[in-house]
Amino acid sequence: MSVIFGSERSLFDRYIVTAELSVDDFEITKERDAPGIKKLIGTGRVTVIYKPTGISRHYRDGLFPPPHVEFERELKKDKFKT
Repeated sequence: MSVIFGSERSLFDRYIVTAELSVDDFEITKERDAPGIKKLIGTGRVTVIYKPTGISRHYRDGLFPPPHVEFERELKKDKFKT
């Protein structure tokens, strides 16, 4: 797994700030599908962990809507709060 940085991370950060949460409280990583695995859809998985509660969510990367849009929807639904 690799941590997401740069412009891809900024998409997630924008939603975190809008939700009035701390960007540092979220760990966002991406895992690519192993080479040679044939999938009909998606190219990997994005995992978001909200450190204060330990809640984690997984999003399929390479699909529509993209992972950051699904993340925004779940933030608005308070999926990361206990």
